[in-house]
Amino acid sequence: MPKRPKQHRLEDKSRVKFQEILPEMWVYRDKDKDYGIDSEIELFDKNEKAQGIVFYAQLKATESKKTSTILNVSFDIDTLRYYKKLEIPVLLVRYSEFNDSIYVKWIDNVDLFFAKKDAKTFRIKLSEENLWNSNSSEKIERRLKNIRKLKSGYFNFPIPYSINIKSQKVNNFSKAILTTQIKSALKEYSEFLINASEKDSIVEILLDNEELKISILDLYGCTFHSIGKRKLDEFSVGVAKDIMLGVATSFIQIGQIDHCGKIIFSNNLHRRLLNKKELLVQLLPPLFQSSYFKNTLNLIGDILDSESSFEIQILTAVNLLISSELNSKSKNRAIEKFYKKRLNKSIKKEDNTQTGISHYNLGNFYRGKGELFKSVKNYIAAKRYEPIYLQQDYYYQELAGVFFLMDRFKVASGLYAKSIELGAGGLTKALYADALMFSGSYEQAKVAFFEYLDSNENPSAEFYLKAISLETIIENTGIKQQSRKIFEAMAKADIKKISKNGNVDIEKELEKTLELDLLSGLTWFNLGITQIEKSQEDHALFSFIMAGLVQNNDIEAWKNAFLCSFKVKSQLYLLPSIIQTAYFFNGEEFVLQLYSHLEKTNGIEDITPFMAIVEMVLQKVEKDESPPTVRALNEKGKFENIFKK
Repeated sequence: MPKRPKQHRLEDKSRVKFQEILPEMWVYRDKDKDYGIDSEIELFDKNEKAQGIVFYAQLKATESKKTSTILNVSFDIDTLRYYKKLEIPVLLVRYSEFNDSIYVKWIDNVDLFFAKKDAKTFRIKLSEENLWNSNSSEKIERRLKNIRKLKSGYFNFPIPYSINIKSQKVNNFSKAILTTQIKSALKEYSEFLINASEKDSIVEILLDNEELKISILDLYGCTFHSIGKRKLDEFSVGVAKDIMLGVATSFIQIGQIDHCGKIIFSNNLHRRLLNKKELLVQLLPPLFQSSYFKNTLNLIGDILDSESSFEIQILTAVNLLISSELNSKSKNRAIEKFYKKRLNKSIKKEDNTQTGISHYNLGNFYRGKGELFKSVKNYIAAKRYEPIYLQQDYYYQELAGVFFLMDRFKVASGLYAKSIELGAGGLTKALYADALMFSGSYEQAKVAFFEYLDSNENPSAEFYLKAISLETIIENTGIKQQSRKIFEAMAKADIKKISKNGNVDIEKELEKTLELDLLSGLTWFNLGITQIEKSQEDHALFSFIMAGLVQNNDIEAWKNAFLCSFKVKSQLYLLPSIIQTAYFFNGEEFVLQLYSHLEKTNGIEDITPFMAIVEMVLQKVEKDESPPTVRALNEKGKFENIFKK
């Protein structure tokens, strides 16, 4: 007879024991193991009405008799980070079979500061304060209700706080004296905090010689370390300022970023951040997204004036890049002003390296805004002041991208080629092929596209379609190289004008137009329409794909390519790439127009199979969550792409 594993028996027992101590009004539900969470608990009131309050529980049981084992729980660090990111708070539930007791601690507020470098696990320490008692459920419910109130924004300042100094002496100050001094120092921030009893407090402050811990209801907060090593002068004033910074940090974790900005900037606490780089790094991203954007820019300017911080340069570049993508004129003006200010200061200091970096940042900024001539001007100035850019593959790639947007395809292809020569690979090869194609070098582009496909396990659907389509049309037309006459081709691709010439073969006339410009979107679209009328869906499929590829926002072309692919079974393999590419360029609008067309032609009930295919393909498309490309000069004097693995 197979024996049941002891750990499984212990886990089941811990579940039962935990359920037994929960109030009757709380509902316990087991969670799917795939989520890495054992259970979900939902709170109901005395009238058995749901309160909309839920928390997760992660059970850890032990049969050990050793107190040290019972009160220390090891977790995978990645798992802890995952728990801390969840919107729903996670409660660690430690069951001791030997003592038949349960200890609880919110994982959200576990401090990973003491985790060893490159460590895979972290030990959470418990104490007798974490032992479940008759007041535990009430404390949990009160905390969760207050958190909901804070997250919703329906609360008023000042917020009640309490101080608990755990040591009799901290940095040579007695507990009684220091408590009084800190309370007195916190009166300067009476607009935000008010002293209260531990039971009524929302902000909880714990202090000893090792650390200052500020938390909101033991769920959100931050910790300052090495308290006992601080200078005695104005010790309590400094602690009070750090308490306010801790409260500000807690508001970020709750999602109230403007309250964080208000606390920091209205109390001149940003000056203290200059000496707390680790905390500054944590606060910068949300502050850039708050209404205190300009204040944050000024703070960054002060930091960069006082020191050359690689990390701060990086964070600034990242956040300004993200912020500049928002359609906010005031933010974009502030960003441009900031970059120009940095440039002027670098020029005055005759610091060529920082001047080059400033021009490069402005080049990126103007490129994002579509101000292409300004972008090129600054990119070129960047390499003049800092020649090291001429050795960087990304520099040529980014400059090539701007020239491509300016329809200077031949120049772009040359710059992409230089980027590849310096070591760029992956998508750069596809962009090089794309520039070659639009410059009229079709055969060379075809070769480059297939080199890209061969060197990538998961190539872009867009460039896969371009490779296949270009190969087909070169074979059909025999055109391998062309000086494109774009406007002349566009004028001759008008079906109405062609029809006025009498009894002519429209398809042949359109094919002649391709001799002027093989990438004439209008020609390919009209060819597709003509070929459908002749029931030549196989030819029409490639015509509509080409129309979509050269005019990527042409939803009608993509829609027709989708419909044709169903009628040409031999080319059905192209359907996923068609859907992915059309969606990449047009988003939900493509799906909406496609479904609307299918409803009109097939009836609402009959479009279900089409919808199933589209949704299945789009679910497999990985969202582009890659961070922006950001480079800064590191401590070794080299430009580093910090996100490149």
